Amino acid sequence: MLTRRQFIEKTFQGAVAGATIGASEAWAAGRLAWTKPIGLEIYTVRAEFAKNPAETLKRVGATGYREVEIVATLPPATIKRYLSEANLTAPSTYLEVPNDIDAWKKTLDHAHPYGYRYIVVGDNPKLDADAWKKRAELFNECGPLAQQAGMQFCYHAHFKEFAPLHEPGMPETGGSGTTGYDIMLEHCDPKSLKMEMDVFWVTYAGQDPLHYFEKYPGRFPLLHIKDFKTGFATSTTDFPYDTGPNPFAAAGQGRIDWTKIFAHARQAGVEHIFVEQDRCDGSPFDAIKTSYEYLKNLRLS
Repeated sequence: MLTRRQFIEKTFQGAVAGATIGASEAWAAGRLAWTKPIGLEIYTVRAEFAKNPAETLKRVGATGYREVEIVATLPPATIKRYLSEANLTAPSTYLEVPNDIDAWKKTLDHAHPYGYRYIVVGDNPKLDADAWKKRAELFNECGPLAQQAGMQFCYHAHFKEFAPLHEPGMPETGGSGTTGYDIMLEHCDPKSLKMEMDVFWVTYAGQDPLHYFEKYPGRFPLLHIKDFKTGFATSTTDFPYDTGPNPFAAAGQGRIDWTKIFAHARQAGVEHIFVEQDRCDGSPFDAIKTSYEYLKNLRLS
């Protein structure tokens, strides 16, 4: 399986050196759950995109998608032409977490000409509380620089970010009740760092997305949409399914209650959604069609 890190490194190689709304105001029952454009994370069709980006984007557009989250290494003019020909736009890109400010500045210099509005990073690290706080300090510097370049800085979590942490001065048993995810949200300026929530990974980590929407309203402008099959255990430490049984499913084909998720989208501050499926049981184009048709017709109940 081509991992996200390998995908980013392969496609990005050489490009870069070195509104609070309460839950009681959820959308009225019976309305379409999502009325804005439906997007796709191109990682879902990464093998096809690597072979023929223009034709892959056309197939994505022909399915009905109107937005993509993309990692682009072709010249900006070329990517913009491919997107236009496919009737797509790319409001967001997903890149590697910066090691320092100098690396981040180079990343921004590369990303700016593409016209993205959101620049997302994520890496699923295992860190202690102090390391997460240091990372939050870095992110507080990264955010304003991204804004100066016309982009909103966001973080995409997987599952290790939700592992319970012990902080100095707290009892050894029971932990402190915090996580790396909460540390980022609590220690980062809300304007500097927002979140791209992957609903699958939050659920896989045994957490409730609605809890975070309520606790940190307006902090989640982007969602990744993929479903979690029944019969798989949750974990914040291990993910043994890369080559074994596939826990990923198209939207509406698993255990996640999407009606509840979208009923609280305003509270969360969601502006864009991107279907993503790390692994597909069959053709990824069949999977993205299933997800698109489900989301296009999903209504609140």
